[in-house]
Amino acid sequence: MSTTAYKKTSLSDWHRADIKAALEKKGHSFASIARKYGYVERSPNMVLHKPWPAIERIVGKIIGVKPALIWPSRYDCNGHPLVERTTRVKKTRTTAR
Repeated sequence: MSTTAYKKTSLSDWHRADIKAALEKKGHSFASIARKYGYVERSPNMVLHKPWPAIERIVGKIIGVKPALIWPSRYDCNGHPLVERTTRVKKTRTTAR
């Protein structure tokens, strides 16, 4: 039986360990991204589990690779994100007097 049947296709997303290693080779981590760009300490890690185009762009810029090459399942053929993360707005409570 050939072992090539078990290899990932070129269209699969990078493995989490590969992304972390590429960041480390450039002297960065998800914690340093959080500090530099004003995110909560562990929030950039979420890009490893679900789409977050803003963080994907930061990671791609640091590594020197377009985000669509790191996460091809999250981008269309033109390199646009399939899902945009919306900004969460905190609602303020108003009191009636």
